[in-house]
Amino acid sequence: MSTNYVQVLRAALNGVSGRKLAKQYRVSRDTVTILLRQAKLQGWQRAEDLEDITEEELVALLSGSSGRQGKRDQSYKFPDYEYVHEELGKAHVTLSMLWEEYVEYCMLENKKYYRETQFRRYYHQFARTKKSTIRLTHKPGISLQVDWAGTRIAFYDEEESQLSEASLFVAVLPCSQLIYADVFRDEKLPSWIKAHVNCFEYLGGVPKTIVPDNLKVGVDKANFYEPAINRSYQEMADYYGTVILPARSRKPRDKAAVENSVKITSQRILGKLRNKKFNNFFDLSDAVREALEAVNTAPLTGKNMSRWDAFFQEEKDYLLMLPTEPYELSEWKEAKVQPNCHIAYQGHFYSVPFEHIGETVDVRATHSTVEIFYHHQRVASHKRMWGKKQYATVQDHMPPGKLFFVDWDGERFINWAKGIGVACATIIRSILERAVVEQHAYRSCFGVLSLKDKYTAKRLEAACALLLARDVRTPSYSQIKRVLENGDDLKAGDDDEKTKSPKGFQRGTSYYRKG
Repeated sequence: MSTNYVQVLRAALNGVSGRKLAKQYRVSRDTVTILLRQAKLQGWQRAEDLEDITEEELVALLSGSSGRQGKRDQSYKFPDYEYVHEELGKAHVTLSMLWEEYVEYCMLENKKYYRETQFRRYYHQFARTKKSTIRLTHKPGISLQVDWAGTRIAFYDEEESQLSEASLFVAVLPCSQLIYADVFRDEKLPSWIKAHVNCFEYLGGVPKTIVPDNLKVGVDKANFYEPAINRSYQEMADYYGTVILPARSRKPRDKAAVENSVKITSQRILGKLRNKKFNNFFDLSDAVREALEAVNTAPLTGKNMSRWDAFFQEEKDYLLMLPTEPYELSEWKEAKVQPNCHIAYQGHFYSVPFEHIGETVDVRATHSTVEIFYHHQRVASHKRMWGKKQYATVQDHMPPGKLFFVDWDGERFINWAKGIGVACATIIRSILERAVVEQHAYRSCFGVLSLKDKYTAKRLEAACALLLARDVRTPSYSQIKRVLENGDDLKAGDDDEKTKSPKGFQRGTSYYRKG
């Protein structure tokens, strides 16, 4: 019984596995693979595309004889495939849609037209011979697939004075297959963001979507319908006007292009550099950059053009324009507004309008600025401070003299301290007087007075008195806490008791009156 290859191919296009087809039709799985490869070359994507294909024509295609590839019937209106290729680059345009438009035009002109199967086959032939890309799976400028390569590269880290390993970031434009790669010391968020910014600069534009894997540094929670994108990563995407669409978990086809690019970079970059030694990170970076250019300038398989050629001819014009300034990484944190109208961020204090005392706010920090948001509205902005602890205070953020939210002021702290003792009140008054802005001292005052909850008011008063006795010029919360933790106040009390109590054996006056 002879094999019906059209029937085998139709079943394969309907999704039947090669193993089942081989068993049912008594053909090898290699034959099924060859049939599917020929279908792809001819543009047959569905079983319906085989309606006009006879067994003889398919066998002729497989054997390489003329068959349907012979002379074209000149009585049919041949499509303008330059126009078709250009239109396929636009969003939401499909080959089926363009075939329907071609049919409408031919009917109006009373000309014979090709069926969709032939229309697709001729387009594939045109694209393979005249263009660098076939625009059926990937539209130009639509997506950029990104990931970290699994293999690391060794180099000598001069900063750490030891051998270290660098991570390789890989990005690819699936349409033109242009690859971008760069090395970083780690795979943390700042490196991830910087890699994207450098990639956009390398391309000279921005794709409309970014397709990362569901790695933790970029995606906080993987979910196909509502993925939770890292806030800084999302902010970067908004800045460039692009959209982040994480690949589905356990769906390798969603990021097949980048997986293939990782394989290419591993072979042509990591493999090429495998026996080289790098004395510093900058030498490694230069070597990777040089190897990358060799990949992108080499001719594509089966074509007479490189990835760069394909990019400039087919994709560059579809990218979004770069902003005038590159994105600056920001970090987001939550903070609570303290009674002194400030929030604490990395050891420094930034003022917030007093109306927000006690509220939780969002802090956005870049290298140069610190911005404070309440319910997505910016309420304060400061120049970022570095070095030792400092206060950044806007006087308008402080409460008016007679109105203080939640009723905290210096006099209240002093009265509270008087309830503990004179020494405690003296130290609280000293802390308030030293502050340039009174509200700056409220945090320290709270700290001092709250020590009574752990060590009792009696011990707190004794510790304050001890510091005053030592003539400490600037008594502070940390000094008082250290006295209490070390028990210095208790030792001082014991010494006083010993001084008051009599030393040795004393006979008294009654003894001498005897006799």
